[in-house]
Amino acid sequence: MTFSLPQAWLLLLPLGLFLWRYGRRPGPPMVLRWVLLVLGVGALAGPELRLANAGSDVAVVVDRSRSMPLDVDRVAQELVSLVESQRRPGDRVGVITFGREARVESPLSDVGRFGGFTRPVDAEASDLSAALDAAGALIPPERTGRVLVVSDGRATGADARGATRRLAARGIAVDYRQVARPEPALDIAVVSLDVPATVSVREPFQFSAVVQATAAVTGTVRLERDGRVLVKGPFDFKPGPNLLPLRDLLEAPGLVHYRLTVEASGDGVPENDVGLGVLRVEGPPRVLLLTQQPTGTLAKALGATGMNVDVRAPFKLSLDALDGVGVVVLENVDANALGETGLNALADYVDQAGGGLVMTGGRSSFGEGGYRRSPVEPLLPVSLEMREEQRRASVAMSVLMDSSCSMGVQVPDGRTKMELAAEGVTAALTLLNGNDEASIHMVDTEVHEIFPLSPVSEGLPLNKVASGFSGGGGIYVDVALRTARKQILRSDKPTRHVVLFSDAADSEQPGDYQETLAALRQANVTVSVIGMGTPKDSDAELLREVARRGGGRIYFAEDVMSLPRIFSQETLAVARATFVDEPASLEAAPDLPLLGPLPTQGLPQVGGYNLTYLKPRANVALRTLDTNAAPLLALWPHGAGRVVALTAEVDGKYTGGLRDWGALRATLEAMVRWSMASAAPKEDAVVRSERQGNVLRVTLDLPPGAPMPGALPTAVLLSGDGRSGVEKPLHWEDEDRLVAEYPLTGSGTWHPVVKWAGRVLRAPPVTLPYAPEFEPGSAKEGLRLLRALAAVGGGQERLSMTGLFQEAPESEGRVALAPWLVAFALALLLSEVAVRRFLSAPRVRAARARPVKETVTSRPATAPRTEVVKASGGGKPADPTEAPQDKPPEPPKPPPGMDSALEAARARARRRTGR
Repeated sequence: MTFSLPQAWLLLLPLGLFLWRYGRRPGPPMVLRWVLLVLGVGALAGPELRLANAGSDVAVVVDRSRSMPLDVDRVAQELVSLVESQRRPGDRVGVITFGREARVESPLSDVGRFGGFTRPVDAEASDLSAALDAAGALIPPERTGRVLVVSDGRATGADARGATRRLAARGIAVDYRQVARPEPALDIAVVSLDVPATVSVREPFQFSAVVQATAAVTGTVRLERDGRVLVKGPFDFKPGPNLLPLRDLLEAPGLVHYRLTVEASGDGVPENDVGLGVLRVEGPPRVLLLTQQPTGTLAKALGATGMNVDVRAPFKLSLDALDGVGVVVLENVDANALGETGLNALADYVDQAGGGLVMTGGRSSFGEGGYRRSPVEPLLPVSLEMREEQRRASVAMSVLMDSSCSMGVQVPDGRTKMELAAEGVTAALTLLNGNDEASIHMVDTEVHEIFPLSPVSEGLPLNKVASGFSGGGGIYVDVALRTARKQILRSDKPTRHVVLFSDAADSEQPGDYQETLAALRQANVTVSVIGMGTPKDSDAELLREVARRGGGRIYFAEDVMSLPRIFSQETLAVARATFVDEPASLEAAPDLPLLGPLPTQGLPQVGGYNLTYLKPRANVALRTLDTNAAPLLALWPHGAGRVVALTAEVDGKYTGGLRDWGALRATLEAMVRWSMASAAPKEDAVVRSERQGNVLRVTLDLPPGAPMPGALPTAVLLSGDGRSGVEKPLHWEDEDRLVAEYPLTGSGTWHPVVKWAGRVLRAPPVTLPYAPEFEPGSAKEGLRLLRALAAVGGGQERLSMTGLFQEAPESEGRVALAPWLVAFALALLLSEVAVRRFLSAPRVRAARARPVKETVTSRPATAPRTEVVKASGGGKPADPTEAPQDKPPEPPKPPPGMDSALEAARARARRRTGR
């Protein structure tokens, strides 16, 4: 027996003293009171009875990384079914899957059957250590059992033996079942492609590659630089490592990518036949101008400054494309043109890598350009919030959401497409106000009403939107549009709008959509479309046609994570006036001198601007003179970089007098140079990066004689796909060198950044061509690791699942005794009351004997009093001279006893009456 609160027993001492002083009573009631006290305190102590027959827990850990066989899901599901068939009463089975991260696929359960794998994992890595820790967290501390690992043993990340020791300390053994690909007869793998970290323009250089072969074979080698083939031909590979010497010369600065591919007949592991290298060609920082007008005013103005300007049309950004860039200039660029990954890369570029950003205004920029709720919004010195003064006329909006099976697919963060779409719709509805109306319907082959057209002022059931479902067939476009027509025509609002969200590869049954759209347009209703997919999907053209005929806009959400941002962008375009299309005069603000000696008088009038609001602690250089008094030119440092926002349109319909302003070029140059200052190179410290296998080593060499830094420099690892590493401090390796190491858990290009003394140093990027688990090796190496894990805690190889639960230790079940003690105490309390009232003498204190005081009566001497006493019945009168005789006192009665209160009362009555 154990107690959850044993210190409660200390209450026995004060409560016992209280009972002895104030609650004493002879006989059985006193015994019952003592027992009642012990039971009450015992219940407070939380007694529990442990039983060693509560069953065992088995957590099945399944490796689903790319190195596993293609049918690993089927094999693992069969093994889980065999484990479940061995359950006894009280036994439970749970399933954990892992790749780069571990996920609980099925919690511990003593009933039911495992229904298969549904949660996606990043298969580029296999972190077995994290999966074993997840298994330990899944099994409660008060229970025990075993862990069954289903893997090939090719693990990345931390050493899994540490997690196994933590399990062994709890008495949990790790068993294993190796499931691996067949051992190939031939494996040719590119072990490394070693290129220099940096070179100068037109500097010849040599580099090499190492190719590992398990047998002698003649294969083909192909070397490419940024897609251009440099070398292609046969090569005779020998067993073991083979060295390939290579050389090149580069004409322009920037980042260069090399790709080496080896091919041979009979290669059993094609995943490791590619080697990648990335090389930085040194040069001055350049300006990357993204614009739809390569010969416009902005491009000409920046080109005339002498800066190295790279003018390109908007494209999907990446950190690779931003390497060597000092500042990015976005001229009226829609956020969707950069891509969701590109927006994340731009945010990391400014915040972490110290890059500069300049954004100019227009109909495709700021709020109307889709930057609200994007990773770039926090960077801007102006707020994209929507205020009441930006309202248009009242709006009625009908939203049609695709609820087909494809919307139930999970994304890497564990949510479904439908959940992200519902998040976007909910965010969009919050932008409406009480005068607006909205309706939400989900559509597959039929319509499922969430709520009809309802006033926002009455409160919209947003919780119903968030609990949206999916599971039907493809969305029927004609059914959706007819539903929207029925709903939206019920409203008399000045602006009526329909938003159709549909899968670009699963939009079916257009039917009479043209007739429906014509009727909507005739009623002055517009229709926009958000397509889930790419512009090249099978039904993308149909969605474009719906948007064109509906007089609305078309969006393609190639990245499902962009859905909340796109829904907000469309709602802003309909319900809010985020662009002021009327001329406005300007005035110089106090922070204009931060950009240099610019004129403060004779400022031009702009034809329009994006309505924004200055953020706290941001600097404003120019402000409008209209009723909005809005910031037209704002700037601030953010993170490690600097950002400038010019809300006017530099070259377009709303440029106004800005185009002819004499100081325009000087102002644009000052904006770009100010934002580029944080990216200026520093030569007094050298940062390097080197990859050894899947471990990245970042070093910082301080200049000789430099003072010790007050705080250790830190390093952060940035990835082009948005996987940013944790910032951690470097440690001393030598008197002038600091170092940090990162395990690279997946393929791709990585950009190390070192932050030191308020400065940012960009280390040369490195690349990992394939997942570390595809490095040359054999199934025997994986088997040795699994055996080592099992040996730590006494586990074994499980070729058969029979006896798994019988050999697992039994958990100790706990039975709480407090409820029973409370019930028994209540019964004793009733018993004590009954005994005291009916079976025991009452509690009366003994009366004290009072002393009898004799009273002497003195008579007056002058007039003695005589009394005549008449005898009753005619008797002779008494002699007055005869002295009266006192009545003899009654013998004292014994004091009443404790046995009868009634007798004591009677005695008191006799004394009062003299009877």
